[in-house]
Amino acid sequence: MRSRLTMVVAGITSIAAMVSLAACGRTADSGAEKDNTAVSHIGDSKASGQLTIWAMGNEGEKMNSFVKKFEQQNPDVKISVTSIPWSSYKDKFQTAIAAGTGPDVAMMGNTDMATYSKALSAVPADLDMSDLNAGLKASGKVGKTQLGVPMYVDTRVLYYRTDIAKQAGWDHAPKSWDELKAMSSDLKKADGVKYGFFMFPTGTDSFQGMSPFAFSDGAQFVSKDNKAYTFDTPELKDALKYTTSLFKDGLADVNADVTPGSNMQQFVSGATPMMIEGPTAAGQIEELGGPGFADKYATAVVPAKKSSTSFVGGCNWAVFKTSKNKQSAWKFIQWFAQPQTQVDWYKATADLPASGKAWKDKELAGNAKLQAFEEQLKHVHSMPVTFTWGEMGKTADTIYEKMNRGTVSVEDGLKELQQQADSIGTGM
Repeated sequence: MRSRLTMVVAGITSIAAMVSLAACGRTADSGAEKDNTAVSHIGDSKASGQLTIWAMGNEGEKMNSFVKKFEQQNPDVKISVTSIPWSSYKDKFQTAIAAGTGPDVAMMGNTDMATYSKALSAVPADLDMSDLNAGLKASGKVGKTQLGVPMYVDTRVLYYRTDIAKQAGWDHAPKSWDELKAMSSDLKKADGVKYGFFMFPTGTDSFQGMSPFAFSDGAQFVSKDNKAYTFDTPELKDALKYTTSLFKDGLADVNADVTPGSNMQQFVSGATPMMIEGPTAAGQIEELGGPGFADKYATAVVPAKKSSTSFVGGCNWAVFKTSKNKQSAWKFIQWFAQPQTQVDWYKATADLPASGKAWKDKELAGNAKLQAFEEQLKHVHSMPVTFTWGEMGKTADTIYEKMNRGTVSVEDGLKELQQQADSIGTGM
């Protein structure tokens, strides 16, 4: 998925109705088999006919002009793009699925793939995904069926103020959890610094924001077969003991402003000179900081415990079963997956390419701020691809806040989280 700014609004609407649409309790495989109009092979012919595309947020706004390149290469195709706000896309998808009036192609957050899987057509066998990010590619697979093709990739890395770090005696990014604590403590001593490290203690997707620490300690949130959530584990306990201690020790603010963009403002002001964020943060903080601010910060992979493993998100392209032009729909998706298209899309939106070859382009390879993202993408883990993750994520956010504020212990919080998870189930 996208930065916290877009993710905040993406998880607000009701999950229960959508889960029923996804036929909770059955895997996506049976649904894929019933799609009698599925395309098995894309072929080499040009795309033709009418093609409707739904895309959200900034991507939706940019898509209308971007697809003209595809139309130029395929003169017999005409594309209509509908841009949908993140705040209303779930309601629009739900209504369309119920009425059988969905688009041909839809942009879809990777954590939503299971929710909408019953409405989606399987990826053709000859669509080449060998160059696409493996972590994100896995998020488009529900059960044994590949339903999504990576559109762009998103991960989280460490941002830190190099100018303030130098004042505090640091000439490199923290490489371990111990170093992160030590650096946070030293940064607090610098002029104007209130907290060494920014974490969201509460709010939508705050539990997901903690996940790089969990994944770096080897935690898994769901079993390998996706049939049970696995929260009450030694690995997650260890990670939460660490992250809650950042608040307890005053290195992070447990009462931090959690409105979208607040962490960027504190980073630019120097009040909190370290944070874990996604790729779009670079553009936002440089705009806030003004000319020359790019020289005052750097990025690095997340600090390691057992490994340096971060959250991976992003969006997939998917084709609706109700599409009347599946052949052209998949041709469009195949075009979008090509390295040059991915580079062009990055230039238009700053979305990180899902294509490995795209990263060799000088536009990306020559950008020092992006090197950490390229390295981090070698070690990433996605959130669970289950029918109920939307509901489960909100439950985790609530219990996570209680642990951060100390109203429940980590041990009791994990027990409560596991009990809730067992009650909700994965729907798989």
